[in-house]
This record gives sequence, C-alpha cells and structure tokens, in this order.
Amino acid sequence: MSKSKNTITTKPNQELLTKENLSTICEKLVNGMTLTEILEDKQYPFSLMKFYHYLKKNPELETKVVEARKLGVQTLIDKLLQVFNYQEVESPNEILWIREKAKFVQWVAGKLTDLYSDNKPIKQNIDQKMTISWEDTQDDLIDVSEDVTDITPPDNKE
Repeated sequence: MSKSKNTITTKPNQELLTKENLSTICEKLVNGMTLTEILEDKQYPFSLMKFYHYLKKNPELETKVVEARKLGVQTLIDKLLQVFNYQEVESPNEILWIREKAKFVQWVAGKLTDLYSDNKPIKQNIDQKMTISWEDTQDDLIDVSEDVTDITPPDNKE
C-alpha cells in the first residue's frame, strides 16, 4: 500500500484588502450601494464575513467604512427626495410604496447618523465646580460666644 501525500498548500502572502480596493468599496458605499451588493460581485478575493473580520482587526479602516455607510444613507435620502420632488407618480400604490421606502430609509438613517435623528446629542458646557468661601466681615456676623438671652425683637411696624 502506498501512503497518500500531504497536499497542504500555503496561500500566497498577499494583503486581504488593498488601499485601492478599500477606496473603491467606500466610493460604492457613498453612492448608496450596500456592502452585500458590493461583495456579491465576486470582484474581491474575500467574503462578507472575512471582510467584517478584517475590519474588526483594523479599527481605522472600520471607521472609514462606517463613515462611507453613513454618507451612503444620506445619498439614499437625497435620491428619495428627488423622487418626491421631480417624479410624477399617478398610481396610489406607487405613492404608498415610495412613502414606506422613505420611512424605512429615514429610520435607518436615524440609527446610523444623528443628522436625521430626533435624539441629537446635546453638548452643554456646564461648570461643575463648587466654590465655598467664608467671609470675615463684622457686619454679617453674629457673636454667639456670650449667653444671648436678652434679644429684643425688632420693631414691628403695624
């Protein structure tokens, strides 16, 4: 009997995501495409899960992709506004469909960016220092060191 040979081959030592690939992906995201649509083309040598895993290891690249996605949602909202402003829609079903799409995109936009959200963070500059001081002026002080039992009440003007 002959033994089978071990046929493990090592992958070439290439970078998973090049700067050119990342800029192309970000550009497509800004144009309103989804990440799933971009990576379905099989143009890149990695899957969606590998891409997410790679982004988790590289936070600066993940920040770029997240910003591109936020801009992409804004692009989608701009496209919907163009539909509302310039397109003549005669069918009531189409109007309802466009309205529902717009509500969904606005909902997603509110989750991704605070530009279209009602819950915008409010930055307030509040001085949280407390200053306590004691002044030593004779006018405001009452001498309680003596036995004070003969206090005359102030004149009541009636």
